[in-house]
Amino acid sequence: MTIPSDWKRNYDALARVITRDSPYELPADVLDPDTEGLFRIVHEELLKQHARIRNRYYSSDGTGIINLSYLDHFLLLSFRFGHALHEKGIKPELADAVYYSCRMRTACDVYYKSEIGPYFLPSHPIGTVTDSRAVYGRGLRLYNGVHIGPYSIAGKEPAEWTHPVIGDGVIIYANSSVYGKTVIGNNVTITPGTTIINETIPNDCVVFGSSPELKAMPNKHNNLDFIAEGE
Repeated sequence: MTIPSDWKRNYDALARVITRDSPYELPADVLDPDTEGLFRIVHEELLKQHARIRNRYYSSDGTGIINLSYLDHFLLLSFRFGHALHEKGIKPELADAVYYSCRMRTACDVYYKSEIGPYFLPSHPIGTVTDSRAVYGRGLRLYNGVHIGPYSIAGKEPAEWTHPVIGDGVIIYANSSVYGKTVIGNNVTITPGTTIINETIPNDCVVFGSSPELKAMPNKHNNLDFIAEGE
């Protein structure tokens, strides 16, 4: 079977989806040569990252895969493209359309203004909601039903809210929550159903339970070992 990783094919496919799903009418010139060129850059960079991921859904014989029939790939490409549009300060209506379309198709919420490091792997992330003002490191893996956000916000202005900081090589398993001024170190695994509120989690831990009675044990596994050497 041919893997549909061609950037133009995926660009045309994404364009069809967002045109159909947009909650408002897009301007006729929202897709133009500059937009297409930026998409191609984003697509090629994502393929390079996928080529180094040791997982058959992301790479085959050292070649990266982007297959929009995979929910995870659709989310990744939509997020990276929307984020690139935001960083360039162009086509905000297109960034919004890509974001809303992605929410409708994937049933998860990853806003394009979020700063998420490379090798982001959302795995079957249905029902996951991330905090667009949190800090996310390299090699973040999220599963279904994860919620990341501020805490104790009643009566406070958004500028007063505190947001989590998440290090490199963090895995957050299903139905876990990370709130407030939590700081999570590197190489941390958060087990299913864990709730973390305003905690500081050191490096190399496996975390379980709920704040304020959170428990941790040493993580002897390298959570970034899915990335091939040679970066």
